[in-house]
Amino acid sequence: MRMATKMKKRRSTFLQQPVQHLDPKGTKSLLDLVNAFQHTSFQSRNVFKCFEVFRTMLDDPACIIFLGLSGAMIPGGMRRVIREMIERKLIDVIVSTGANMFHDLFESFGYRHYVGPVEGDDDALRKHRIVRVYDALMDDHEINRVIHLLSKVPEKLKEKVVSSRRYLEVLGNTITDDESILKTASRHGVPVFIPALSDSSIGIGLTFLHLHKQVPSEGLLIDQIRDSFEIAQLKKMASVTGAIYIGGGVPKNYIQQLGPVSELLFQKESGHRYAFQVTTDDPKWGGLSGCTFEEAKSWGKIEKGSNYAALYMDATIALPLLVGAILQEGKVYRRRKRRRFRWEGDRLKSVKFA
Repeated sequence: MRMATKMKKRRSTFLQQPVQHLDPKGTKSLLDLVNAFQHTSFQSRNVFKCFEVFRTMLDDPACIIFLGLSGAMIPGGMRRVIREMIERKLIDVIVSTGANMFHDLFESFGYRHYVGPVEGDDDALRKHRIVRVYDALMDDHEINRVIHLLSKVPEKLKEKVVSSRRYLEVLGNTITDDESILKTASRHGVPVFIPALSDSSIGIGLTFLHLHKQVPSEGLLIDQIRDSFEIAQLKKMASVTGAIYIGGGVPKNYIQQLGPVSELLFQKESGHRYAFQVTTDDPKWGGLSGCTFEEAKSWGKIEKGSNYAALYMDATIALPLLVGAILQEGKVYRRRKRRRFRWEGDRLKSVKFA
């Protein structure tokens, strides 16, 4: 009898919170929808979990938030979403693929991405020098014009050896398009790192510069080790950090490894306290893009007792949902202070919250 009662109690602990079916008539905003996902299941509930982590990291007055940006987010229509994340103080540091920043620059020069078919005659596209990013199209001649423009060193850049952060800061300050991610980041002092810069059309532009220099001292050298040193100082100076991973790849790993790097360089064990990831990659193949936050704990990349969530979903759907809900909620991001970083060369001298 006692065993049966004990078993009954154990069983009852599992069945306490019923699924609440989403009422489409009661969801009048993105915030309503995301909040309603709290009581659903599968990936919709994970949307809410990521929203909660996002809101919590924004509400931590000491937290510095890193955004890892992979994939073709600008051809996918996410340029303004990412720009608003900078403008509204939702992120403090960006680590991106070179492609994302090139696509931002491409539109900054007045060119556009166009809606295209998923399947079509790609031989005909090649004949007309039109390139395809899944169902987005670009004029290849326009791409090459931008690449050639990037083969020139910005006049305001006086140094010959710089990190990608410094190069992009100066480049961003030359842009006149107010919708630009890079311009907005430069205006607000948000550092942008591209740790695999050569693997992009920006890198191709700088390769032209390298090709045409007459003597070794001419041109420009992007020092990627300087990048690693600069971003490590951001982690060292931060008492609390959060990470947002859109996709995986190099940007995710670069931000993930800040915990182990901080321990090695500065004897400071310091994983991220908050993190959420939007990905379509599966952890069982062993790749970094799909690896879980539980696995990251074993490396010291995530703090013990950290607050994290993962969402398996197309980022062009998930990111506007999450950002839109945060902006509609309003209170958390409005009271958040901007993080101001003061650099002298490759040395981070101070971080102020203003």
